[in-house]
This record gives sequence, C-alpha cells and structure tokens, in this order.
Amino acid sequence: MAFNALWKPGPKAVAGMQGNGSANPALVIYLDPDSLAILPPADPAMWPEFIRLLREVRDGADELAVFLTKHAAGTRQENDDAAND
Repeated sequence: MAFNALWKPGPKAVAGMQGNGSANPALVIYLDPDSLAILPPADPAMWPEFIRLLREVRDGADELAVFLTKHAAGTRQENDDAAND
C-alpha cells in the first residue's frame, strides 16, 4: 500500500536510531508532536536495499540542510540590508 504524507516538525523535533543494540532497531523521527518510525525488513536478505534507502535519506537530508543553510544566510543578509536602509 502506497501513501504520501506531509509533516511539519515542531520546535522540539529530533531524529535518531531507536533500539540501538536491540532486536528491533528503527530510524525514528519525533516530529513534535507526531512521530515516524522506519523499520528494516524482517528478511535480512532485503537489508542491502534498505541500507541503500537509508543512505539516500541521509544524503537527501544533507542536501536539504545545505540548501536551507545557504538560503537562510541570504535571507538574513537581505533582512540586514533592509534594516540598514
């Protein structure tokens, strides 16, 4: 079953691995107030594709962070320039 979802994280949102060292590890994003857990497939034979997905999530998050950082810096500069006029 496929679905699309959109969350806007609150100010206390955090992400990380849950169950480190347990039999049920997961990537969990606590979105303040909602949460999302991404669990590995039960079949270890499917783990290589899941690992690929996790790395794509990591890389995509890094790309977005770089993009937003650059644009936030530009917005701050524009606001500073407008305040100085």
